[in-house]
Amino acid sequence: MKLALLLLTLLAQTALAGTHHFVQLDVQTTANRTKIANLIHMDQVIDGVAYSVVNQFDFDQLQKKVPKLIQNSHPMSEQEINGGRTPRPGFSDYEFPKGDEKFHTYDEVNSSLAASIKKYPSIATALNFGTTLEGKTIHGIRITKEGNRKSPYVTPGILFVGAHHAREHLSTEAPMGLIKYLLENYGTNARVTKLIDNRDIYIVPMLNSDGAMYDIKGRKYKMWRKNRRKNSGSSFGVDLNRNYSFGWGTGGSSRNPRSDVFMGPAPFSEPETMAVKKFVEEHSNLRMLLSYHTFSELILYPWGGKNEGVGGKDQETFVKMAKQMATHNKYKPMQASGLYIATGDTCDWAYGTQGIFCFTFELSPKSRWRGGFYPGAKVIDRVTKVNIIPALEMIEWAGDPYAVLRKRKGDNVSNGLKLFTY
Repeated sequence: MKLALLLLTLLAQTALAGTHHFVQLDVQTTANRTKIANLIHMDQVIDGVAYSVVNQFDFDQLQKKVPKLIQNSHPMSEQEINGGRTPRPGFSDYEFPKGDEKFHTYDEVNSSLAASIKKYPSIATALNFGTTLEGKTIHGIRITKEGNRKSPYVTPGILFVGAHHAREHLSTEAPMGLIKYLLENYGTNARVTKLIDNRDIYIVPMLNSDGAMYDIKGRKYKMWRKNRRKNSGSSFGVDLNRNYSFGWGTGGSSRNPRSDVFMGPAPFSEPETMAVKKFVEEHSNLRMLLSYHTFSELILYPWGGKNEGVGGKDQETFVKMAKQMATHNKYKPMQASGLYIATGDTCDWAYGTQGIFCFTFELSPKSRWRGGFYPGAKVIDRVTKVNIIPALEMIEWAGDPYAVLRKRKGDNVSNGLKLFTY
């Protein structure tokens, strides 16, 4: 009898863990946004209304603590989450659903990086960035001319990081596309050649590989956001973009392990965020950082955890950079807290503790109605293309971030950028 009750309890917990809800919330006032940000992540905010997909625990919290702010909601079926895609039993456990195979799995990221390093040994070397909670190596690539590697951490540097959040698979494809563009255009494109010769470029396409691969296990999407930390009780995962130390735990995150915005038991409690911390602190040449996310088509800059701006010349620099990059990808530039308060994130930490000019790109699509977290493989080439020039500009600014305040001839020139495919 006891065993039967235990099995029923475990089954109920499993069912609860797999339930997601679509919610529409009133965030017209700052007070409303603050209340909601302490409970959930808002996927998109339009005209005072927030739209988000939340797990069962977070939905229960919304109903309990801010019921009057819920304008609309419904539980999401597996079919709705997968956009009509169906699982394909018999295939690899860790492969994307049918039609989305163009997205890179963890193994495909690693094999692609290895092939690139072998093909371009004079400018590309392997980067062992760290190890995930489940023991996977976090692979990356370093791109710079061979001479710069003899004097490490002197050449101005920049770090690109994808996939803090598991379900944001397009945030892996953008840095993978950047790698391809840089390597293939070295020696033929004057701008790219000059940048690689004079910059130290580090790219880590898939930081949260444990979570990313769990999200596609069985060739079906699960709306998984966090890493795969086994928490107390039956819950899993820490939100890596709430786990950095700057402002940690002061709002816009949750202390409950069952929440999708669980900040973790302590700052840098996760090996993935600790890997970022260690790398950044050991590379004093880093002056720029770009963290790729999805979705909403936004260019965000600090602060994310404070309503006030960073102020002074740095504020002017952030604003000018964001506006200039927006002319290329047509995203909306804004201070991150303009959406809602979120603390413990990458860019507040990178700028607040290291003085690095850090941006978050919320990639396409613009809304959940155009695909949300799972927009389909058809968008990969377009999203990659429109974000190449912004990335090149950031690489250039790594030499002198304040140079953006001095308008120069040729700024906004694409240098013959062409659409390419994998």
